[in-house]
Amino acid sequence: MVGPVGDPVHYFYDEPIILIPECDGVRILSNTNLEFLQRVPDSTESIFKIGSTSPAALLYDALDHFDRRSAKVGLLLYTTAKSICILMVFCGRCCAL
Repeated sequence: MVGPVGDPVHYFYDEPIILIPECDGVRILSNTNLEFLQRVPDSTESIFKIGSTSPAALLYDALDHFDRRSAKVGLLLYTTAKSICILMVFCGRCCAL
């Protein structure tokens, strides 16, 4: 596997494995497990990247504050509403996955 900056990523298994290629990743089959390895989609990375200020990340943060009944949710939604068109594009990308 190749990491995000071109460096190799190594995975070690204690038992023999079989790699089954898929269109969006690879299945890793062993005697005891079946795993699926895939690249993290850009839309997911933009939400969960540390310090992200993308509209999708702000909306996710607003949902978290809403669930905790925090007053900060209003400010976050106001900030997000400024770029509502961009937000709709990101939501469309997420729904397409």
